[in-house]
Amino acid sequence: MMSTCKLCLKEKELIKRSHLFPNFLYKGIGDAKNRMFEISSSDPKRKKTVQSGAYEEQILCSDCDNNILSKLERYANNNLYSQPYRKDNENFEQITNVHGINAIRCKNIDYTQFKLFLQSLVWRASVSEHALFNNFKLTKEQEEQLRVSLHHSLPLEPNEYACLIMTHQNEEEAMTDLVFINPNNPHKISFFINQFIYLFHIDKTTVDEAVSQISLSRKNEMGITKLPEGEWTKLRASVFNGVAELANDNLNRQ
Repeated sequence: MMSTCKLCLKEKELIKRSHLFPNFLYKGIGDAKNRMFEISSSDPKRKKTVQSGAYEEQILCSDCDNNILSKLERYANNNLYSQPYRKDNENFEQITNVHGINAIRCKNIDYTQFKLFLQSLVWRASVSEHALFNNFKLTKEQEEQLRVSLHHSLPLEPNEYACLIMTHQNEEEAMTDLVFINPNNPHKISFFINQFIYLFHIDKTTVDEAVSQISLSRKNEMGITKLPEGEWTKLRASVFNGVAELANDNLNRQ
C-alpha cells in the first residue's frame, strides 16, 4: 500500500506490520504457546489474546523500519537486554549509592544509539493509533522533534526526554506479565514493560540533579534503579488501581 511513512514523511510502499515495542522487551510474558493478554488503556474491561506484542499496520516504510528503528533495537538488545546486567563485569556494576539505594551501573552504553532507542519508544507510542496507547499523546511539536531526531540519527540532549529505568531488586521475584502505560502526569510518562519501568520526563524542567546523575549521559553511562523490597509491588498495585478506576469511569459514561 502506497502511503506516507510517519518517520521519513515520504510516499512509499508501507510494510504490513510494525512492532510498537520490540519483541525482546516481552521476553517471559507469554505462556507455553507464546500467548499474551492485551488490555486497552481506554477499555480495561476488555482483553484479548495475542501472539505477539503490540503492532500497527502500514505506518512505516521498510527503510525506516529496518534501517533506522530495527538497528536501534538490535543495539539495545545486544548491549543491554541480552547481557548479564545483574552480574558484575566490565560493562555492568552492582552498586549501592549514598542513600542506600541499590542500582546497576551500566558502562559502555553508546549514548547516541541507546538515547535514540529510548526516544523511539516514546515517539512510536504517541504516533500510534493502537488501543494500548489511547491515553497517551504528545503535542505535534514534540512528535516532530522526536521524528526529526530519529530520522537523522541525531539524539536529543540528556535532559530532553530523560529516562529513569527501574527494575525489581530480586530478578526471580519480578513479575513478567504486565505491559501498561501510565500517562496521568502531564510532565512524565511511565511505561511498564515486563520487568522494567521506564519513567520519561516529557518536560525537561522536571529533570533535577538526581535524575541527571542516573539517567543516560554523554559519558556513555547510566543507572538502573533496583526498587527496594515492596516498592515494585506498590507500583504494580497503583497501576491496577488506576486500571480499575479507568474502567469504572468508562462504564459510568455508557
